[in-house]
Amino acid sequence: MKRFSYLFIVIISLLVVLPKLAYANEMNFSVKAILPENQRDNTHTYFDLNVVPGTTQVVEVELKNETDKDVTVQTVANTAITNDNGIVEYTNEKPKLDKSLVTPFSKLASVQSEITIPKQSSLRLPITLKIPEKSFDGVILGGLYFKEKETDQETKKSKDDVQIENKFSYTIGVLLAESPEMVLPDLVLNDVKATQKVGRNVITANLQNPKAALLSNLTVDAKVYEADSNQLLHEEKQTSLRMAPNSNFNYSVSWGNEAFQTGDYRIEIDATDGNQNWHLKKNFKIKAKEAKEYNNTAVHIAQKSTPWIYWLMGGIIIALLIVIAFLILKNKRKNSN
Repeated sequence: MKRFSYLFIVIISLLVVLPKLAYANEMNFSVKAILPENQRDNTHTYFDLNVVPGTTQVVEVELKNETDKDVTVQTVANTAITNDNGIVEYTNEKPKLDKSLVTPFSKLASVQSEITIPKQSSLRLPITLKIPEKSFDGVILGGLYFKEKETDQETKKSKDDVQIENKFSYTIGVLLAESPEMVLPDLVLNDVKATQKVGRNVITANLQNPKAALLSNLTVDAKVYEADSNQLLHEEKQTSLRMAPNSNFNYSVSWGNEAFQTGDYRIEIDATDGNQNWHLKKNFKIKAKEAKEYNNTAVHIAQKSTPWIYWLMGGIIIALLIVIAFLILKNKRKNSN
C-alpha cells in the first residue's frame, strides 16, 4: 500500500508538460513528448523511462509553430532542484547541486541548444540520454526547458526601453529509473542561520532530501525558541511542499518586524509527507555582528519602547543634578558675600 502511495505521489509530482507563461499574451510554439517503447506509463505526457545501465537512448519531442513567422527556440537539459519556496524547479541552468546527487540529469542528457521552427509547421528534436554504466537505485529527475529566443530587435528594445517582451517557455519532465523498487525519501536538517530576505529578518533552516526519490505533499512546521527555554518565539508552517531527489532548500522562518537579538536559540521542526514523519531540532546562535548588520538594513523594524522604570530613573538623576548644581551655585554666592 505504501509503495502504491509513493507511486501515486511521483505521478502527481511530475505534472505533464509544464507550460510557463512569462508575461505572455499569445503562444508562439508548443511542445509535446514523443513517448518511446520503454515509457513506463503511456498515460503520462512527460518522459517516465525504464532505462538500462550503460546504454544510450535518443528520445524526441515535437515542436510546433502555428504562427505566420519563423520561431527560434532555445533548449536546455536541466537537473531538477528544489527552490527556496519548496517547489521542484527545472529551469535553473546552473544550480548549486546537493552533495548527495551522484549523477545530475544535465550531465547525461544532451540536446541541440537552438532550433528554428518554420512558420506553420512542426519538427522533431532529438535528445540523447547516456545512462551511467553503474546501476543506480531510485530515480534521476530533470527537465527539458524550452524558451523562445529574443530577436535582435527585441533584445535592443528591452535594453533601451526596459520593457519585458511576451515570451512563453515550456518544461517537459524526464524521470529515469532502472528498478521498480521504490526508494523512500528522507528529510535532514543542516545549517540554521540568521539572514535576510527582501529586507526582512528571517531564520533559514536548510532541509535536505538525500535520497533518490521525490518528496511530495510535504508539511513543515518550524518553531524557534531561546536555547534554554520552551517559550515560543516564532513559528512558520507550510503545506504542499515538494522536494526533488537528492536536493536541498532553505526553509524560512519569519522574524516578523522584530530586530534580531544576540543569543543562543533552538529550532524544532515537525514534518510529514503523509507516510513518514520527522522531528528535527538544532541549536544555533545569532552573533552581535550579524544582528547589528541585519537590523540596520531591515525594513519596518519595530522599535522597542523604553521601559517606564528607565524613564523614572533618568528623571530622578536629572532632578538630582539640577538640585546639586543649584546648591553649589547658592554656596558660591554665599561665600562671595
